[in-house]
Amino acid sequence: MPDTQTTPRKDHKKWKCQAKVNDKICGKINDITKTTCECGIRRKADTEALAEDDSVIGEMYRSRPSQSGIMGQGQQPDLLPRSEHEDKPSSAPNSRLNRDKIKCLDGLRGIACLLVFNYHFFWPWTPVIMLGYGAFPPRAPEPYWGWQSLPIICLLHRGRAMVAIFFAISGYVICRHILRLIHERKLDTAYQKLASSVFRRVFRLYIPPTISMFLVAVLAQVGVFKSEFSIYKGPDSHYINATITHADLAESNICVNGTAVRGATGIANYLGLETTAYLRNTTGYPLGNTTEWTDMLLCVNHTTRSYGPSQLYTLESEYEAQFPKNDTNTTKLVKDSSAMERLASLSYYDEDLDLSLNATNATNPLNLTWVQMGGSWEEHPFIHPNLTYAMKNFTRSYAEWANPFNFGHYHPRYDPHTFTIPMELRGSMLIYIFLLGTAFMKAKWRTRIGSCLSAYSLIFGRWDMATFMGGMLLSEHDIRRSSDLPPSAAGAKARGVDFQRTTKGTALRWAGIVLALYFLSYPDAGAEYTPGFAYLSTWVPRYYIPLSGWMFYQAMGAVLLVACIMRSPVLVRLLESRFPQYLGKVSFSLYLVHGPVLHSLGFWIMPRLFDSFGKMGGYAIGWVILMAVTFYLTNLWNNKVDVWSVTVGRRVEKILAEE
Repeated sequence: MPDTQTTPRKDHKKWKCQAKVNDKICGKINDITKTTCECGIRRKADTEALAEDDSVIGEMYRSRPSQSGIMGQGQQPDLLPRSEHEDKPSSAPNSRLNRDKIKCLDGLRGIACLLVFNYHFFWPWTPVIMLGYGAFPPRAPEPYWGWQSLPIICLLHRGRAMVAIFFAISGYVICRHILRLIHERKLDTAYQKLASSVFRRVFRLYIPPTISMFLVAVLAQVGVFKSEFSIYKGPDSHYINATITHADLAESNICVNGTAVRGATGIANYLGLETTAYLRNTTGYPLGNTTEWTDMLLCVNHTTRSYGPSQLYTLESEYEAQFPKNDTNTTKLVKDSSAMERLASLSYYDEDLDLSLNATNATNPLNLTWVQMGGSWEEHPFIHPNLTYAMKNFTRSYAEWANPFNFGHYHPRYDPHTFTIPMELRGSMLIYIFLLGTAFMKAKWRTRIGSCLSAYSLIFGRWDMATFMGGMLLSEHDIRRSSDLPPSAAGAKARGVDFQRTTKGTALRWAGIVLALYFLSYPDAGAEYTPGFAYLSTWVPRYYIPLSGWMFYQAMGAVLLVACIMRSPVLVRLLESRFPQYLGKVSFSLYLVHGPVLHSLGFWIMPRLFDSFGKMGGYAIGWVILMAVTFYLTNLWNNKVDVWSVTVGRRVEKILAEE
């Protein structure tokens, strides 16, 4: 703290500046409403000194965070979060509540939630949202070159990266008031707040999704949702499913079943490709030799099947089984290991399994297969024959979902997007337990232990816990820095050094933001086949399965992004503007509402829009319609359910608390 002492006069209307200026006491008498003396020294926010002042000003100053340094005299406010050097006073009733409220993080959460909507809007209809730019997985007839998959741009529709950001923000915010108390060594109060936070956290996280999933279960029984069979197997499924194209050598130059095409050029025209350069990526010639069939007459057939990017590694294993590296003709099928993939490919597509993906022909060695991926399957509400059975199924599904000791990703059929809620609870409990066990320690030791725990969790596959812990460490660092920065020497030389540091800091911040966004752009699937990410994929720890490599890099990217954004005045002002703040206010409601809207109204209208306006026109019109409906219901849900649910935990705590 700077060497300033301020004493309120007995009449509580003036204060005397006792700061040292050029080795002399200033002694200037200032009005109580002024916060800065004419000498440039800021009035100290001293709770004890102002304890006698019962005015609104006194209350305001009792609740303000401590200031760490003097603007323009060595302090670097751009290195601190916005709230740590905010000059605007808060109103008296809300001052204590807002003390640890970081507005820019509310805005960031809101923007991230809006992008989650985009992700799930496109999820069933296109593979682009999960693949990187230039991805060229096995059996693809050409790379996926869509500009919307470019790094950073892809974040406009990349939802899993937003989940990592949610976790980093939660880790930063939920423990901030407790960390302040620990830092001030008010341990008794800290333990009391810690117990209260643990108790109320369950109510805050579980009440809204419990209500929303119950409503979905009821609405599914009255016909609001289409059946899963009609979505993925009905007439509209061709907008979702992949296209599998198979070519055989035409016998005696006659194609009995299928379409006759001539060589590679005919195949390219059949598949709608602009070039034949990539057609060697096929099952028939794994070494890339196309010379033996480029001019032959081929008999081509195609079919559709649910095959999205999430099933890419099933496709890869089938490829390796059909063409093993020892160059044998073994046709052993390697079964997929993902529960979701087994359900998607076996439960609903048994008759489609024999698509010549694993077939070989001893008399005809030519066997060419290409896969043009479609959208991805997602859990959809069941429609049961009677209400009793529906409630039994809902109870079982809910109990499995709510289990906080299941460390897997459980996607309930009544809203698969709520798989993050138990993860939020586990991450919160990790933070609270960690603070309970380390509150007595010096801050530097708590930071070191927390850093080791976060790194350990990240390496061994617990990316969610690592992200929560990373957010908490950022909060700890910012609180310490806001209170402990020593004043620097004044003068022109110091200001010149500050200018250099600020310029260097700005460059480093923006470099960090770009790196964070690049990590967050890590593809959900097929990174090892994607230029720019193939090398990064080799550094993913072996504790992550191939389909979960995104967790490793996106966890690091989320923590780095939060740290850099909070130190960027431009981005802070942007995120504190009206629209991001509104999104942040309703973010939890938006997260819970958008899934049921997309699974009900979305699956009804999107195929009709594609029929009438084509894919691009259908996307544009459908996005506007579904977004409007979602926001209408979001506001309704926020006012009727979410705001009420916030108070439940506190009221129950008050009833149960010992007097």
